[in-house]
Amino acid sequence: MLYSRRAERDLLQALICMRTRRLVISLLLAFVAVSTLAACGGTKKREVPANDIAVVGDQPISIADFNTLMAQAKAQYQASRQAYPAVGSKGYQTLKDQAVAYLVKRSAVVQQAVKEGFKATDAEINAKLASVIKTNFSGSKQKLEASLKKEHLTDQQLRARLSENIIDQAAYAALIKNVTVSSSAIKDYYNAHKSSYQKGVSRSVSHILLKTKAKADLVYQQLKAGANFAQLAKKDSIDANSKAKGGVLGILEQKSLIKPFADVLFGKLKTGSFSKPVHTTYGWHIIMPTGPIEKAHLQTLSEASDTIRQTLLTTADNTAVTDWIAKADKSAADNTSYATDYKPTTTTSSSTVATTTTS
Repeated sequence: MLYSRRAERDLLQALICMRTRRLVISLLLAFVAVSTLAACGGTKKREVPANDIAVVGDQPISIADFNTLMAQAKAQYQASRQAYPAVGSKGYQTLKDQAVAYLVKRSAVVQQAVKEGFKATDAEINAKLASVIKTNFSGSKQKLEASLKKEHLTDQQLRARLSENIIDQAAYAALIKNVTVSSSAIKDYYNAHKSSYQKGVSRSVSHILLKTKAKADLVYQQLKAGANFAQLAKKDSIDANSKAKGGVLGILEQKSLIKPFADVLFGKLKTGSFSKPVHTTYGWHIIMPTGPIEKAHLQTLSEASDTIRQTLLTTADNTAVTDWIAKADKSAADNTSYATDYKPTTTTSSSTVATTTTS
């Protein structure tokens, strides 16, 4: 899970993230720029085999892996109704360089993790594969094989990505295991960012969102007859975010809400009672305040601590990972040889690669 939780995604990232997210492709490198590799490589020259595009350390990167990535890129362009860059064009060369740099960095990071003792056994790979088939393909190996064909992936490539994913997750867990945030650091952050914790008039609320007035009226009548609000929200609400939580939206600020909703929530509606259906651009809401109206106030350090702790932990996690990956960057820059037609010729400035996984 060596990635930034706020990583930006360019077109190549979208390709990897969107086109392969069901297949558990590696989580590596998501927040690290590949530009550091684009203009380097091969201070320790190695002969690159005929069917490979590069050798990183002692590990070759196959033309097949490169072709798979580029085929997925082309499919993503087509899905987005964009013209795929013509072979030989500057746009094609940039995309090609990004793909090569991604594959080189992925190899370098995996090798760095393996050197530090992280590995994936056949049993772990088989278990991960079984989980993928069960979770994403309804237990059907045939559906997986069809998806692999569509995504231009072989069984061998998938197993390699699963292995990398397992290694990556283990390395990430070890890197952040001992990351902590002190109380003094939380207090210092709070004092330096107090304006961020100024809260407007707010109220805790749940709602049931329905698509039509007829459906909203029906649900409203059920509530009047004594039906449970949370159960109806789970059953009928079309708000995917709050549905599973029984309609709970949490504490919302008046200034952040659409006017018809805010007028009802911050009007005369009593805590624990529910409104008649209220129409907004999102549909028809039945609104139930779950707490009193809170005046505008500055959150106390105690109230803000959990949020600050998570912010600081995220920053510390990313720093630990960035420092670790810098070693892989250096190794790749010093120990990568490229085949003549694949040595990067453009700088892929600040380009990052984000991929995702299915547990």
